[in-house]
Amino acid sequence: MINDNSHARRRAFLAPAFLAVLCVSFLGCGGSVGPVSGIVRFSDGEPVRSGSIEFKRKSDQVRFASRISDDGSFQPADQDGGVGLPPGDYDIVVVQIVLTEDLASELHSHGSTVPRRYADYYTSGLTTKISEGQLDPIEIIVTLDEELNSASSN
Repeated sequence: MINDNSHARRRAFLAPAFLAVLCVSFLGCGGSVGPVSGIVRFSDGEPVRSGSIEFKRKSDQVRFASRISDDGSFQPADQDGGVGLPPGDYDIVVVQIVLTEDLASELHSHGSTVPRRYADYYTSGLTTKISEGQLDPIEIIVTLDEELNSASSN
């Protein structure tokens, strides 16, 4: 026969153990997750209003990606959906596909178009370094082709 006192002791032991397992599940193995948000905008301050952004960590080629909201904001996530950029050096691409040929120009709501060079890791030139403990949102600036042309002709 099992007395009620042994059940109470077992529950008293199992409750903290269960909470510890839950904490490890939610927090992971103590790995640092850096910034969980950012904004991508043009050099004139206008937000990039559509598309996606991807970060590729240089050390191991792990990728983090996000859709870009119409206010230019994004939340980088790994392929399992974990949001945040861990510390490291990253190459960045900004990809925007704009299909507007059947719309009148006043109906276009995508804002300025991101130049194609930003869609390729070899030509984008966009990089960032996330430091240990960094939590501030990431700001990515892209330049329009017209700005490059006028700067090179001066």
